Amino acid sequence: MTAKSRFVWHDLNTNDVTGAKRFYGELFNWKFEGKPGDSYEHIKAGSEMIGGIRAMDAKEQMPPNWLAYVGVDDVAATVAKMEQLGGKVYMPTTTLPNVGTFAVVGDPTGAALAPWKSARASEEQEPAGQPALYTFCWNELLSSSVSKVTPFYTGVFGWGIEQMDMGPMGTYTLFKRTGVKDNMGADKNAGGMMQSPPDAPHPPFWLAYVAVPNADSTVDKAKRNGATVIVPPQDIPNVGRFSVLMDPQKAAFAILQPAG
Repeated sequence: MTAKSRFVWHDLNTNDVTGAKRFYGELFNWKFEGKPGDSYEHIKAGSEMIGGIRAMDAKEQMPPNWLAYVGVDDVAATVAKMEQLGGKVYMPTTTLPNVGTFAVVGDPTGAALAPWKSARASEEQEPAGQPALYTFCWNELLSSSVSKVTPFYTGVFGWGIEQMDMGPMGTYTLFKRTGVKDNMGADKNAGGMMQSPPDAPHPPFWLAYVAVPNADSTVDKAKRNGATVIVPPQDIPNVGRFSVLMDPQKAAFAILQPAG
């Protein structure tokens, strides 16, 4: 099974690499690997490489943010399809020798994500089991127009959709990896989507979740280290306990203590 249609990598774009490394290193025990002077370093959770951290150029106008990558078979073809369906190219298709090919594209409401094709066959393998603690475990689109972007994502990635009534929170959309089955024979989840609340800290964006052993103690630690709590810890029945925060540089992220 290939990496197609699943989230495979996450980059933190920040204007304070030293501060961000200190914050996330203390919060999640992440390690960082890079050469002195590099503008990009890898993030390691235990023995697993899960993403990178990039120093933003002073001329960049976007705020610090997490960027999620989705595995595809052909980046250029995916970008062309994204443009056809109303997406905007922020960074054109780029190939890194012996690493992979990617682009950065905004959906029709501007939420950014990156189609990615690895040059290394080992990275194309479907992961076994549940995400490990302190690795990324979920991706959720907070959208200003769910109806506008649904055909974009289903058309680009071939995702199916399943809608859930969340009561006062409204309708939650699950993106399903059509044809990629879990142990129960159901289509695997790719991510989720919901209408942005009026007080959302950013324009439409993909929110990345990190798995933690205890949501409340993680939030307490994050606050002590300069984080802002956007959504305090609360339970999702049969899913777990979550919280949404902003790091000291104001990049939004979330944590999830899985149920059970």
